[in-house]
Amino acid sequence: MSASAIDRVAIVGTGMMGYGIGTVYSSQGCTVRMYDVSEEALAQAETNVEATLTTLANAGRIPTEDIDAIADRITYHDALDAAVEDADLVTEAVTEDLEIKQEVFERLDRHAPASATLATNTSGLSITEIASVVDDPSRVVGTHWFNPPHIVPLVEVVRGDQTADATVDRMYDLLEAAGKEPVEVKKDIPGFIGNRIQMAMDFEAWSLLQMGVASAEDIDRAVRAGFGFRVPVLGVFKKSDFTGLDIYEEVMSYLLQEIDRGTEPSESLRTLVDEGHYGVKTGQGVYDWEGADFENLADERDRQLLALLDAYEEAID
Repeated sequence: MSASAIDRVAIVGTGMMGYGIGTVYSSQGCTVRMYDVSEEALAQAETNVEATLTTLANAGRIPTEDIDAIADRITYHDALDAAVEDADLVTEAVTEDLEIKQEVFERLDRHAPASATLATNTSGLSITEIASVVDDPSRVVGTHWFNPPHIVPLVEVVRGDQTADATVDRMYDLLEAAGKEPVEVKKDIPGFIGNRIQMAMDFEAWSLLQMGVASAEDIDRAVRAGFGFRVPVLGVFKKSDFTGLDIYEEVMSYLLQEIDRGTEPSESLRTLVDEGHYGVKTGQGVYDWEGADFENLADERDRQLLALLDAYEEAID
């Protein structure tokens, strides 16, 4: 089944990721049904979709006159069977808990058409284990989007042990048609590609903060203005080639002896979490967000990311 055959998409879970994924597919011309158990979550998703479309239009990513048509292709449902009954693709975007995801997929197996592709937006759980509760695991695939999904280009297309080639090809083609940059993850390993690399960097950053090497502000500045500045153009391996692999190997040889090899989150991170400081949503994290308006913060973040997206697309042309 080709990407062009995917006309009807169902999104299960309308939180931080779900509404953005649905917006992408609706912008591509698909009919989208969003499902959530909470009426409040559905109402918030509708508000978020409207705000997202306005942001995209203001950035010139979609025509302003298309906003209503894109929004009208999305409907909101509190009954799972009605949301998925004729779907060509179902994307699950519920909480990152294996048991909960398996429960969702058991229900999808009963209510979605046998021909539908079933995708999970897990950040790193096993696709194989999620698919184990489905009669035909060949139709289950991971599609790991990155927040905010309506802006970040990357979507990891992750194989489970029994995912069919046709399932992977179908998702890859659809995502490319939707303007995304899919990459195929050929082995079902925890964290896939993006999160494994990102967590390795994040772990060392927290370690530097814990050791008092620099402030959080300066560590962030070093990331943004240093290697982070080059990564969108070069990635890891091209950057290494430009540096010279001989030099790269020498630096790696002595530096790997010094990099933190711990297996538990930093004490600084654990302390903040234990104290209930989760970041923007609680008004306090590494930074002080007291009194900040989350919607304004998210809008500013999106505008900055969209400007970077323009530069990124120009750089890779």
